[in-house]
Amino acid sequence: MFKKIASVLLRNRNGILIGTIIGVIALLSIVLVKGVSFTTTQAQLLPDDDQVMINFRDFQHHFGKEDNVLIIGYDDPAMQQGNNFQQWNNLLDEIRKLPGIEGIFSMTQAKKLERDTIAGGFVLTPIIPESDHTHWRALRDSLHHYPFYESLLYNQDNDAMQVVIYMNPKIMDSQERIREVLHINDLVNKYSEQTGIPLYLSGMPVIRTMNSEQVKGETILFISASLLVTSIIFFLFFRSFRATLVAISVVLSAVIVCFALLSILDYDITILTALVPPLVVVIGIPNCIYMLNKYQLEYKKHQNKIKALQRMIIQIGNAAILTNLTTAFGFFTFVFTDSSTLQEFGIIASLSIVGVFILSFLILPAVYSYMPPPKERHLKHHRKNLINTILHSMEDWVFNHRKFVYIITASILLISITGIFFIQKSGNLLDDMSKKAKFYEDIQFFDEQFGGVLPLEIMVNSNQAQGISSINSLERMDRMSEYIDSLDISSKTLSIAELVKFAKQGYYGNDPEFYNLPTNQERPFILNEIRQSQGEGNLLKSYVDSTLSRARMTTMIENMESSQMESVISDIQTRLTEIFPPERYETYVTGMAFVFMKGTDYLTTNLFISLSLAIFMIAVFMAIMFRSVQMIFIAIIPNFLPLLATAGLMGYLGVALKPSTILVFSIAFGIAVDDTIHFLAKYRQELKKNRGNIALAVKNSIDEVGSSMFYTSVVLFAGFAIFLFSGFMGIVALGGLVAFTLFIAMLSNLIVLPSLLMSYEKLTTKEFIEPDTDMFDEDVESEDLEDLSSLS
Repeated sequence: MFKKIASVLLRNRNGILIGTIIGVIALLSIVLVKGVSFTTTQAQLLPDDDQVMINFRDFQHHFGKEDNVLIIGYDDPAMQQGNNFQQWNNLLDEIRKLPGIEGIFSMTQAKKLERDTIAGGFVLTPIIPESDHTHWRALRDSLHHYPFYESLLYNQDNDAMQVVIYMNPKIMDSQERIREVLHINDLVNKYSEQTGIPLYLSGMPVIRTMNSEQVKGETILFISASLLVTSIIFFLFFRSFRATLVAISVVLSAVIVCFALLSILDYDITILTALVPPLVVVIGIPNCIYMLNKYQLEYKKHQNKIKALQRMIIQIGNAAILTNLTTAFGFFTFVFTDSSTLQEFGIIASLSIVGVFILSFLILPAVYSYMPPPKERHLKHHRKNLINTILHSMEDWVFNHRKFVYIITASILLISITGIFFIQKSGNLLDDMSKKAKFYEDIQFFDEQFGGVLPLEIMVNSNQAQGISSINSLERMDRMSEYIDSLDISSKTLSIAELVKFAKQGYYGNDPEFYNLPTNQERPFILNEIRQSQGEGNLLKSYVDSTLSRARMTTMIENMESSQMESVISDIQTRLTEIFPPERYETYVTGMAFVFMKGTDYLTTNLFISLSLAIFMIAVFMAIMFRSVQMIFIAIIPNFLPLLATAGLMGYLGVALKPSTILVFSIAFGIAVDDTIHFLAKYRQELKKNRGNIALAVKNSIDEVGSSMFYTSVVLFAGFAIFLFSGFMGIVALGGLVAFTLFIAMLSNLIVLPSLLMSYEKLTTKEFIEPDTDMFDEDVESEDLEDLSSLS
């Protein structure tokens, strides 16, 4: 097959090169005209038919979104000095005027309930008249008479205060939300600079916005860094500026293809799809290394440039198409998950990898056919050097110390399997965020002072009209609130029960001694006063539905370890069932933090399934290529070793199992198996060439393919190590773990794989050496090989 491909590529090099350039320019035009946008929506990890997702949608249907709240906090008595408080009020007025802001709730807006003795019901009146709003201490001290506002606006133990800002829910998934949050952030920073009072900004809109802005910044940074690092390493290996420029042109063209695919398919750039362009660079350079290395080796043999290119295409092509397909399929398996985020990542990554493979074969042979042949300095790295010394040392281990190779391998496996038992799961919404980021420090402030910023909701359905306003239901909700508050992991739990307490306090002249649930005798007339309340006085509408059959209980939980969060929410669910008998009430826990935790669990399971599918399909591909089931077992063993070693390392280092770290195994396996395929393809060529001499075939394979494997492994190691500088902890873990996995995979494929081939000679069957049918024609010495030397 590749004989014909080589002939077509070299005979039609002019048209292919021009067509490729035009095609890449056309795709670039699509990107420039149509554009590629960064995501503004929250990734949905759960499928629509999952019960947790159904509950979440049900909650939003009855009470709206709960992720549109921003919080600004401070803890500095200097607020009462000079005109700091006046500037603070000016800041809030400026924020209030922004088009995306629906309202602000601060201590100057704090109100009390008073009975309307004429019209009936309650009316809201300011706790302190507007004329006294310049007195910060008086305002703050007045709030202490109203327990309802404790942890909602103030911390009763110190001077910490917070302001709640409500954004328009309609802009939460738009660019307007990003603009508004960034504007508020600038205003907050400006105030801190002018007054010296540190302000803290948080809430889900802030967390989402700062995340997306970091993704935007890192996308360009990592593309540039991956190009720079891989180009430098490529040049150090081949000592040629022209060769380096050709390799860069290939991967840059592939990056354009990647962005064009995003644009054509209308996919936004997410934290995962932002990884694809630098991945294409890191994976594309090894293609160029294998091709250039083979070209130079062939040219060194017979000094014929076109013949060297022809043989390069034929001998590298059969292995390259399978290695790129296996890598692409490793990513494509994400399409079989039920997560749209992972599906988009899988589609873009797999198509981009196929694209970089095609571009490599379209561009490199055509360009090199016009370039002068390699000079002596370009071929120096094929002679005795440090890499060859390392390869000869590996050969010595393979031929003379296989027993020690197996002992070391078994020891690594034992240590790794032990480490796997220490791995913990993580489903924390904030787990992947940079601990050094300013907004993460702000989150810690709210955790310490007010209980947290992550929304957690409870829905209570009494299944009967007015059922939620019964004294029995109110007492149950109060008991549930007291239990949650006793856990000391959240802000104050708000519900209709707290509002009724607030109303009772208002009914009795706002005496804080009456901030408790009404008795059976008090309940009818206090609830009647609440129902008669109009406008702002009707506080119930945010916490109950129109029929008073459903109620929400809302709180903000602190950032905590995933295992602790699972335990806490499990305890809450258990207590919920105890307090609200299932035969009378329907209840469920929901909210952003809970949905994300469950989504992570779901994603973890799906990623393991996709990894298993990738391993199975790659084994099938290899079986088709090598026509030997026995050889598949030999090939898979060296690639399982690095995966187990990485899993063990995660356990010992305390790296949690989460979507970003599970991706490591699919990505690393798809790439690592490439070296195995290249080695076995060369091994089979050498077996046919040397009439079944296994020792000689293994030695020649290490000598020729080993250098390319070493070069590509260094490039991949350095390329993925770039992600260690990410602001996202998940990406840092992914980069470091993939780099480690590929390093172990290189050693495994250059030492363990050849050792197994030497030890189990019977597995090298006749079907492997000379299959009955071979879709990959490898014989470059045959007489029917077309003479293309005239193209020189």
